[in-house]
Amino acid sequence: MTLLHQAQVSGWLRGHLLCRVDDTPGRFALTFDDGPDPAFTPQVLEVLARHGAHATFFMLRPSVRRHPALARRVLEAGHEIGNHGDRHLPLLVSPPPWLAHEVDSGERAIEQATGVRPRFYRPPFGLMFPSQARWVRSRGYEPVLGDVYPEDPQRPGIETITRRVLARLTAGSIVILHDGSAWVRMDRSQTVAALDRILAWAAAQGLKGVSVGELLDQESSEAGWPDRKA
Repeated sequence: MTLLHQAQVSGWLRGHLLCRVDDTPGRFALTFDDGPDPAFTPQVLEVLARHGAHATFFMLRPSVRRHPALARRVLEAGHEIGNHGDRHLPLLVSPPPWLAHEVDSGERAIEQATGVRPRFYRPPFGLMFPSQARWVRSRGYEPVLGDVYPEDPQRPGIETITRRVLARLTAGSIVILHDGSAWVRMDRSQTVAALDRILAWAAAQGLKGVSVGELLDQESSEAGWPDRKA
């Protein structure tokens, strides 16, 4: 079982990272990490379009640099781009200047490719200290993790990925999936196939897949708060 689903760890993470958004009936957020990937990101986009769903894609600087047109295609399809940094190294063992490098280099690549500054940041491996999260917020980002992670990078099988998501998915959840790879390109076809099943099941339960921004903005509007869109 991933550390994210262990009560003590998840409680600590929820203290300083956005892991879910309560009071958002009928919706959950889909997120994808480590792309864009020329083989699997288009397949993910096709599945999302078929189900009328949206997602947030947390992109890495090297991947954006290699595939800027694909990054733009994600945005043009109505999805959201988040900042996932540069080297995908764990922040918990990195010197303080490394966080600034990660955020700034990822931001520059995404802005240059798409003309849009990301609103959300996801730390590599989903881990950062509270002080690091405060620094990220001072830069205008919301640090995001999630509360449903089926460990799809390990390619445990389509059925296993699907089952792990459905066992934990509720309204307000943020699901962590992968359309790319940090260092060596990996096959993400299991994730694509599982996504189709997850969205079909969710629709039957009256749940719609949206971006993190849409999930937050729904919470804001229903609470009568000002619209928080950038």
